[in-house]
Amino acid sequence: MADRIFEGFLVRQHDEGVTLAKASDLLELFPLGGSPPTHYVARLRCKGLIQVRPGVVAEANCFEAGIWFPPYYLRRADAFQVVTWLAPQNIWHPNVSDRAPFICVGKLSPGTPLVDLLCQVFEIVTYNKVTMREDDALNKEACAWARKNQGRFPIDRRPLKRRALALEVNHCDS
Repeated sequence: MADRIFEGFLVRQHDEGVTLAKASDLLELFPLGGSPPTHYVARLRCKGLIQVRPGVVAEANCFEAGIWFPPYYLRRADAFQVVTWLAPQNIWHPNVSDRAPFICVGKLSPGTPLVDLLCQVFEIVTYNKVTMREDDALNKEACAWARKNQGRFPIDRRPLKRRALALEVNHCDS
């Protein structure tokens, strides 16, 4: 028997996710897994950090995460099942495991919307959201580095969603 409430949730997530992607210069969203989709790949074309080799951290501009809405998502949610780090494997952030695919978006409530998850991943990649406690970090070395380099954050200050411009056109009478 189909779960109409969950299906309605999935339809809304798809519609809202596609709307956000259309309003963003930084996000590409790829729905996967049926109609309505249960899986997404989010590609962020923003500035973030990677570790090129030990001791060398550099900027990169393409990052990918996977999002999956399991059938029980409206009742319980495990952040490590719902959001998965995909690429690049050498991302440099305390909230992303140096042994991917784990990314910590924080405590995840059941039914957290796709747009909220996308925003959280974006904030992590751009260092707008960072945990600087090694006892709570997935990448302790990146955490220690981040504490010493806080003046560099955020790495990318652009908003995920384009800001609307309020333009006023004045016509001249000739």
